Amino acid sequence: MVTEFDVIPTMIGILFMVLPAILFGKICKHFKISEIVGFVLAGVLLGPFALGGIIPFFENSIVNLNEIMLSLWQISGIIILFSAGLHFTFHGLIKAGYRSAVVGVMGVVVPLVLGYYVSSLFGFDWTVAVIIGATLSATSIVVAVTILEELKKEKSEEGNILVNAAVLDDVVGLAVLSAVISLVTLHTMPSVESIFFTVARDVGLWFLILMGAVFILPKIVHGVSLSKPSSLEARGAKEAASLGSAFGFAAIASTVGLNPIVGAFAAGMGLAGSKLAGQVREFVGRLKVIVEPLFFVIIGAHVNLAQINEMNFVFFIVILAVAIFSKIIGCGLPSIVMLKNRTKGLRVGYGMIGRGEVAFITMGVGLSAGIFDEIIYSTIVLVVLVTIFITPILLRNSYGKELDKNVMKK
Repeated sequence: MVTEFDVIPTMIGILFMVLPAILFGKICKHFKISEIVGFVLAGVLLGPFALGGIIPFFENSIVNLNEIMLSLWQISGIIILFSAGLHFTFHGLIKAGYRSAVVGVMGVVVPLVLGYYVSSLFGFDWTVAVIIGATLSATSIVVAVTILEELKKEKSEEGNILVNAAVLDDVVGLAVLSAVISLVTLHTMPSVESIFFTVARDVGLWFLILMGAVFILPKIVHGVSLSKPSSLEARGAKEAASLGSAFGFAAIASTVGLNPIVGAFAAGMGLAGSKLAGQVREFVGRLKVIVEPLFFVIIGAHVNLAQINEMNFVFFIVILAVAIFSKIIGCGLPSIVMLKNRTKGLRVGYGMIGRGEVAFITMGVGLSAGIFDEIIYSTIVLVVLVTIFITPILLRNSYGKELDKNVMKK
């Protein structure tokens, strides 16, 4: 049972990490580095395995990755993805169409196969190799969206394909995770037919959720606002109803076995094409000032610096290379062909490199089931961390000249 004795220390721990993280982010931004790098770096330095674990607070250390903090991490992801959805309409998804589908599916298959094969070459048991491959398969939508919004490129042709592909990548990745959990619990390899069925089912469920968001949600939010007499009350009602819809659709997605954040993204897309979009974007934009650093600082807090010396650095370097190049091959090459533009296609590949929330879920399955030890866990966590660092650098460099022109125009 959670009491105020749990909540208050957790809030203090969050403030201890988030306030410096915002400062780190501003410093990075000043030097034309993504704020994400500053947020994650603050988490590494101030997390429970570094300063946050040394500084005492009552009977415990000041930072603990407890259930409350991890719940707030998931809430932050829901708000960030809801905000992202507000920039993408259903029409945009249809326009991206088969291109996003191809990129999303290939972005799962190539890292999964390469991750499994390379891990097997290092002598790991097939169950360990499968979980490592599954961890590398799912792109972090939050990382991709946050970087595109920083660069003001979320509405570009490649940005539209990238975000929609990342959503499908997440849905397919979770279907793969379902197969992996079955594999771990039953210790049997699922058939190709069952995996295909799971993927088709999950994509279909997400599309149904999206349909509900697009055709029903704007009417509900607008109806709530009409029930309030004053314009100020109506504005507050719209904001409350829109945020409530994000968590409502996240809950629906979770209920049917999907990641809650893809439900929140669907809710955002549902409101993106309505008259309410501008007001809701402004409201959620204010919330992101806190939730973005909170989300990424907790990712950084997962890194245990003490275990770095015990890692197999050859394996780390090879798996990191697989994590990077598997997305460039699986997502970038098809995008180059479909967009008929090498630069734009590579941008899609670069944007899909970052791993995050689903990777941690997958690794947690392996660790809790005793499939691998904390050394392997820390190795893959560090790989995930480096992908988060490298993604904004590659994307920003690929947009270099365009960004410089925009700055000169301003």
